Amino acid sequence: MAGEIQLNGTTAVTESSGVITLNNVNSATNRSNLGLGTAATTAASDYIGTSRSITAGTGLTGGGDLSANRTLSVSFSADESAVKTAINASGSANIYACRAWINFNGDASTIGTGRNRGNCGAVSDHGTGDYTVNFTNAMPTADYAVSLSTNGNSSDAHNTYVAYLYDNSSRSTSGVRIVTTSAGGSHLNNLVITVAIFC
Repeated sequence: MAGEIQLNGTTAVTESSGVITLNNVNSATNRSNLGLGTAATTAASDYIGTSRSITAGTGLTGGGDLSANRTLSVSFSADESAVKTAINASGSANIYACRAWINFNGDASTIGTGRNRGNCGAVSDHGTGDYTVNFTNAMPTADYAVSLSTNGNSSDAHNTYVAYLYDNSSRSTSGVRIVTTSAGGSHLNNLVITVAIFC
């Protein structure tokens, strides 16, 4: 019949002046022919209406009713309870990140970037027990905290060894200069030197 499109012998779709119309989608037969299932339900149950909404939960912003496209954005700080739980940081004290760290052999002929590192480039060797740890990405300030540790050289690994800042101007946003010595103050190239930066 002109103006009709039949599926499986049923007029499920009609055409008029170039407009195609789905006929009675609540009819079980038409629904089956259109691939919508056989249940003869109301149209309201077959789609999500604009009265429904998306609600932003903990750590999220945005959402709203479905009358338009909606965006959910993650919005939380490092001190959110979910973050603390994930990294086993209990209590109310704030969390501050280690911004750079390195473990290197101060006695190596070429120190390079050390054994392992994060946000550190090649170490500059200024002589026995005198090094600059260079940052890959600059610190936001030179007023950061430096954590140092060191132990041993090849001849004696069990005596007391010391690591400290080279002088009062040792810290810059691009790197930090350190010294490693024996307990008596003699500069030594120690086998293990670690540096961590916090700010």
